[in-house]
Amino acid sequence: MKKRLLLALILSFPMNSCNGDPKKEQADNMSVDTEHKHTNHLIDENSPYLLSHAHNPVNWYPWGEEALAKAKAEDKPIFLSIGYAACHWCHVMERESFENEEIAALMNESFVSIKVDREQRPDLDEIYMTFTQAITGHGGWPMSVFLTPELKPFYAGTYFPPEDQYGRPGFKSLLSQIQQAYASDKSGIMEAAKKMFVEVSSRVNSVSGSASLDRKVIGRGAESLMRGFDHTYGGFGQAPKFPHTMELSLFLRYYKAENDPRFLQATEQALKGMAYGGIYDHLGGGFARYSTDERWLVPHFEKMIYDNALLVRTYAEAFQITGNELYRTTIRETLDFMLRELHHSNGGFYSALDADSEGEEGKFYVWSQEEIEAVLGKQEAAAFIRYYNVSSTGNFEGYNILHLTSASDQVRQEAGDGFDNYIAESKRKLFEARSKRVRPLTDDKILTSWNGLALTALCRGYQITGDDKYLEAARKNASFVSETMFENNRLTHSYREGRRSEGEFLEDYGYYLYGVLDLFESDGNKAWLDFAVTLADRAVVLFADDDGKLYLRPDGETDLIYRPKEQTDGALPNSSSYLIHSLLRLNRITENPDYLETGQKFLRALSGTINQYPSGMTSALFALDYHLGDKLEIVIIGSGPEKQEMLNEIYRRYLPTKMVALSDSGDESVSPLFKGRKAKSGEVVAYVCVNSACQLPVNNVRELKVQLSRL
Repeated sequence: MKKRLLLALILSFPMNSCNGDPKKEQADNMSVDTEHKHTNHLIDENSPYLLSHAHNPVNWYPWGEEALAKAKAEDKPIFLSIGYAACHWCHVMERESFENEEIAALMNESFVSIKVDREQRPDLDEIYMTFTQAITGHGGWPMSVFLTPELKPFYAGTYFPPEDQYGRPGFKSLLSQIQQAYASDKSGIMEAAKKMFVEVSSRVNSVSGSASLDRKVIGRGAESLMRGFDHTYGGFGQAPKFPHTMELSLFLRYYKAENDPRFLQATEQALKGMAYGGIYDHLGGGFARYSTDERWLVPHFEKMIYDNALLVRTYAEAFQITGNELYRTTIRETLDFMLRELHHSNGGFYSALDADSEGEEGKFYVWSQEEIEAVLGKQEAAAFIRYYNVSSTGNFEGYNILHLTSASDQVRQEAGDGFDNYIAESKRKLFEARSKRVRPLTDDKILTSWNGLALTALCRGYQITGDDKYLEAARKNASFVSETMFENNRLTHSYREGRRSEGEFLEDYGYYLYGVLDLFESDGNKAWLDFAVTLADRAVVLFADDDGKLYLRPDGETDLIYRPKEQTDGALPNSSSYLIHSLLRLNRITENPDYLETGQKFLRALSGTINQYPSGMTSALFALDYHLGDKLEIVIIGSGPEKQEMLNEIYRRYLPTKMVALSDSGDESVSPLFKGRKAKSGEVVAYVCVNSACQLPVNNVRELKVQLSRL
């Protein structure tokens, strides 16, 4: 049996991923819903992902005191399944295994089964993904982890098929093997789990030391990333290919600093590849999560709010450098998608759209040639079909994913005048026809952290396009978060249908603080700066230790086997780095030295990791670049007619270390930057300062343009 257990512990299954009382037990599995055969403990949860499993025959519990106590009282191992609503392979494993009565019976008899929404509990996801990667060498979702009643993992994987395949056990066999191993050699499992916990947790809590940081580390990070760049199709690595927006933004920042054209060219190749490819929704705007191939053609069709928000930011930076209208159009269409399909009337943004509809991935988005011809008319459709590379055989399971290639340019050239109007009208008709299809499900929970990223995107979109609707949406979002998500001096992580989640998370404070500072720089409202100060002060108290290390959760959380922290960037940027960057920005606005001192302390705590692994620390490199770079402050005072023109002149320029302060009156109580700076009635005055050396104030766009051109 020990050999069998050892085999289970080292087995690396080829995986797909999206990356009690007997009487009470019986009652738990009895139907209480006239429309469903089964109802489990997830029925009262507020996560769409958890609710989607509430009628599985598996006796699921949410993570919490009841389930954890049950595992200890009955001495049963825990099966922990972590996923999220838009995850395709999570749906597959549910259909194949969690809706299977035989498999559910095995789970209910021998395990306490717990289902977690990774987006509601990023701390649990971080902890158990670390173990999953240590055990298997890779990770992803659904994450499948077997725990002792003391919450220590002893086996993990991601997706498992229901039955044995290729000499490897399926989920049913795996459950039986682990149950038998636990029954006959519990002490062996407990000892293995203990050793694994010590090894992994010691690695997580190891201190990388400190290092002297200068601008050279930014260059090392950029050059290291360039070595992994795909110069054929753009982007990083091969299939599957993710946007890697932070890395692209680092390329732009390094290009700005060093004037090395390689980094601008690489960034543009990736941004154009995504905007032209199937990963982009050419009818409705917005990006899918990643491409399953290296060419950006076939996406994994789920759409996440955070991907789109981060991409808007990077496209905005590219537009500021190049002036390429493709980037501005992509920004507008992506933000319009976010506002149309992921926006609550209260101002918050939903989390995601599912990849599947009617049980098929991508069905909502793909087209046959015949369907396009039926909507547009066969003759009228001809140019559209050629332009978007549509064929009778298709490029995705017999259907077509719309995309553009160099051949599309030839179609445009041959078409002549009026082609843009023709394409726009054709897209409108197809979008209208598509809207009548069965839509993918919406994960309609509102996450404060991801709303912070959306807030930044709205502000950048407003600055690039000049469209006030994006600024108004940003204001509404900040009002919603500050009035509804922030209660009793606590920032709520997740909200849905009037219910707030419990617990506070670093990512909420880090991302939203950054976003609300972007909003303050966009409209100058003192309320946003006040909120930013409140968030910053509380975040430092909640998540930092005396040595300057930042953790994902406050100290003393009793349901965690260790206090998790995250230093490198993943699918999302490192929230610690976002907080550090925000503290440094706050210092510039408020001139409060505590924010500078604290930000520097946190940077020093990260310095060893930054020095060792700069290519995985892009968001930290942004904070470092802001700290080491020129202190550029642009102050605009007054309310005359040239104010917006001045702002447009500022916003169209790529100035990554700038800080903008706006005021109609120059009220010193808002920021000391307004001290001694006034404007006459009907006049606007601009002050441009670099490293505390200020140029002469100017009151017209022409002179401001001259000053900005010197930066």
